[in-house]
Amino acid sequence: MTATRRDRVSPSRTSLLAQYLDHLQHQQCVAPATVAIRRLAVRPFLESLGQLATPSKLHRLDAKRIHDYVISRSPKLSRASRKHLTSSLRSFLRFAHIRGYLRRELVSAVPILASRRHEGLPRGISWDEVRRLLKAPDRRTASGRRDYAMLLLIATYGVRIGQVTTLKRDAIRWREQTIAFAPSKGGKPLVFPLVKPVAQALLAYFSRVRGDAPFKEAFLTLGSRPRRPLGVHHHLGGALKTYYQRAGINTPVKGSHAIRHAVATRLLSRGTSIKTIADLLGHRHIDTTYIYTKVDLVQLRTLAQPWPAKVQP
Repeated sequence: MTATRRDRVSPSRTSLLAQYLDHLQHQQCVAPATVAIRRLAVRPFLESLGQLATPSKLHRLDAKRIHDYVISRSPKLSRASRKHLTSSLRSFLRFAHIRGYLRRELVSAVPILASRRHEGLPRGISWDEVRRLLKAPDRRTASGRRDYAMLLLIATYGVRIGQVTTLKRDAIRWREQTIAFAPSKGGKPLVFPLVKPVAQALLAYFSRVRGDAPFKEAFLTLGSRPRRPLGVHHHLGGALKTYYQRAGINTPVKGSHAIRHAVATRLLSRGTSIKTIADLLGHRHIDTTYIYTKVDLVQLRTLAQPWPAKVQP
C-alpha cells in the first residue's frame, strides 16, 4: 500500500508539529479555523527542513533557510495565502524560541512580502450563475436536499460556509421567522428574516434527511454511521465542484465563497451602501468590503469623463 503524505512524516516531526498546534489551542486559545490555517502553512515548512525538523535539531535552523523558503513559495500563492504563510511561520518561530528549540528568535528572518490591498478582483460568479448552481443539486436525493439548503443559505444571506456548517437547530426560530448565524472572523452575530424559499429547503432537509438525530448542529454527515456534525471545515468538497461542472460554470475558483462574492456584488449594483453590505457580510472592517466597488462596472462608468476636445488655437 502506498504511504499517504501524513504517513511519510517522521514521528519526531509530527511531534514538533503536534506540540505547536497544542500550544495554539490550549495556551493561546486560538480559534479552530486559525489552527487549521497554521497547520497547513507550517507542515510543508517542516517537511522542507528534513532532519532538522525535530526538537533536538531545530537549533541548527538559520535565517537564510527561512528567507529562501518563503521567497521560493510566495510566487505561487495568492495575496491571502502569502499572508497566511508569513504569519504562520512567524507564529511557529516564536513558539520554537519560547520552548527553547531555537537559541535565538528568528521571526525577523521571515521576509515582509509587499502586496497592495485590493490588488485583484474578487473571485466571484455572476448572479445568473448562482441561480444555475442552485439548480445543480439533485433534490430527489438526501445529499442533494442537504447541499441545496446549505447553498441557498449562502446565496440568500451571504454568510460564510463555516457559519452554515455550524448552524444550530435552535438558531432557526420558526415562530419568529428568523434565522441567526454565529459571528465569523471577529465579526458580529447575524440575524435575518427566515424567507419562504429557505424555510421550505430547511423543512425538506429536516423532515426527509436529517430526522431527529441528537445533535445541536443543523447539518450532519450522510455517509458515516453514526452520523455526526459536519464541522467548521466542511466545505462540501468534491460535491461543490461537481455542481459547478453540472451548471456549466467555468471558473478557476469553484467554492462557496464565490457565491458570497456574487451576493455582495448584486447588493452593490442595487444601490445598497457599502456600510450596509459590510454589516450583512459580517465584515469587521469596512475596508474589506470596498473591493466589490471594483466590479460594479455600471457605477464605474458614471465616473468616466469624456475626453476633452482639442482646443483650437
